[in-house]
Amino acid sequence: MALVLVLCMTSLWSIAQAVKIQTYNVGLINHIDNYKIRKRNIIRELKSGDYDVMCLQEMHYGSDLTLLKKKLDKSVYVYHPSLYQETMLWGSINAPPCHNAPLTTLDVLYNCAFLANDLAALAKCVTERDLMTESQGCITCLLVSGWDVSRCFNYIAREAINIPGLVLLSKRKIDTMKTVEFEPGVKQISKRAYIEAEIEGVGTVFCSHSTSNSNIEYYEPFLQDVYSSLAEQNLNDSRKLTDAANLSDKPVILGDLNTGPVIPAFNVSAEFEDSYNHFLSEGFSSPYVTMVQKCTFCSLNPLVKNWETNEVLDHVLIRNHTVLSAKRLFVQNIPRKNYPMSDHYGVEVEIGN
Repeated sequence: MALVLVLCMTSLWSIAQAVKIQTYNVGLINHIDNYKIRKRNIIRELKSGDYDVMCLQEMHYGSDLTLLKKKLDKSVYVYHPSLYQETMLWGSINAPPCHNAPLTTLDVLYNCAFLANDLAALAKCVTERDLMTESQGCITCLLVSGWDVSRCFNYIAREAINIPGLVLLSKRKIDTMKTVEFEPGVKQISKRAYIEAEIEGVGTVFCSHSTSNSNIEYYEPFLQDVYSSLAEQNLNDSRKLTDAANLSDKPVILGDLNTGPVIPAFNVSAEFEDSYNHFLSEGFSSPYVTMVQKCTFCSLNPLVKNWETNEVLDHVLIRNHTVLSAKRLFVQNIPRKNYPMSDHYGVEVEIGN
């Protein structure tokens, strides 16, 4: 009887200490169809979401962040990198991200916008037109706005920009937090970073969006002498994440890491597999890959364009944690629509501490 009681108490204690950790690339950029409809549904889902820690990617617009904060319960802590905000009239009034760009830039951008789905061609277009001389906030706005580049010059909205697009949500106390750029001080077409946070009852969390496999050709103009390929840059991102995580006893690395293994049983192709193997070599595991194995970036998702393979790009990587469960999230279509909330599906890993 005593043994049964102990086992029951142990089980209840495990449930009480369970922590739900989720990652979701929300794809709130104009290259992905139905931006406004998806945004409403994403924020509604996050408001009612059952999570303890959530890492979001591709939430770049300050107005979207403002709406998210307004809708979320006050008990949810929201952390994101400092927003880029241009000002005018001696700093007294906010200005749009490309306020300092020449007036001729807007016309040039419409020519480059035709190349929005080909980052190598887009990078060549903007470099030839000296647009890389603009601020990082302006460059990021131009990249994520696609056909709606006028948003970067809108003097009514005067948008602020979350350059790396990362947001960390937590229902548990955050003791410390900071944003770390993978390539500090280097202007990029796609600026990448990670959020590092010490979260009570979880450990050190690293919320990231690593270099993606956008093209075969390497496109970052100011890193041509550093990396020969996107795969090499992604691997370096992964090493920087594990170097930082190795300073923690209980690290969690999560986000759209743009790397994953081949899983033949579920028709999943490898993506930058050297990076995924690097995480394994550093003692991390992906419970989602072990327990679920289904793609998170899938060719049959109606929002995925010009992509024929299936990959697991989104992970909650753990070390020194007890795994309770893992599952795929946000697969269902938006009500009365034939598409889901994003071109990625989310991932949840539940751990017991």
